[in-house]
Amino acid sequence: MFFTDIVIGTLSPFIIQLLLWNALFSDTVNTINGFSFYDMMYYYAFALVLGRLNNGYNVIKFFSHHVKEGQLEVYLTKPFQYMTQMLFTFLGESVLYSIPLLALFVVKLVLSYENIFGLFIAFLFFFLVVILSQLLCFLLSFGIALLSFWVIEYNILLSLSIVSSALLGGVLLPPSFWPVWLIPLMQFNPYRFMISAPAEFFSTQNLALFQQFIFGSFAYILCLLFLIHIAWNKGMKAYNGAGG
Repeated sequence: MFFTDIVIGTLSPFIIQLLLWNALFSDTVNTINGFSFYDMMYYYAFALVLGRLNNGYNVIKFFSHHVKEGQLEVYLTKPFQYMTQMLFTFLGESVLYSIPLLALFVVKLVLSYENIFGLFIAFLFFFLVVILSQLLCFLLSFGIALLSFWVIEYNILLSLSIVSSALLGGVLLPPSFWPVWLIPLMQFNPYRFMISAPAEFFSTQNLALFQQFIFGSFAYILCLLFLIHIAWNKGMKAYNGAGG
């Protein structure tokens, strides 16, 4: 599964983007919307890998299964809260997918930095961005999964998550390439802070973008925690009322 995701789900789309943008850039065009050709290639490489890393598919699938099969009680009796159990499982599954991201980041750093202190700071920023984007991905996916209390067919929720991630996460196009009237949506939606903002920061090392990512991520994390608390309480009432 991991090999298939990396080769087919990541490498193949990157080759397509490489051929496409190589044709768009020319000797007379050095930048497009502030991106050089190499910035653009790094952006897509990071975005595609982050799209695989920050993927809440299993969170939605397993939670929906637990609700549908009436298995929540098994997990609710364990010492850790249910959401904490799901978080640890999610992070454990993400370890393999973090390896290609780290390798890509190291390659970018080796070609960009000349001093040890700069490398140290860059790695600190890298791990902070990855941790926050992972936490945001989990909370957003868990929030969507909570709709399973009221939605019988979980495939609807999976489709919603996959389409939203592809369109709003910047995997298809960087946010600045969309029409002007769509740019605010593309720059300030939660999927932006999961995929495109980290990808753009890793490829350009723009500190203003890093600050925007930090504030945006924390804002969405706090909002999602509040909404999850409300939805969980209401959902458990519906679950218990239905005899779950």
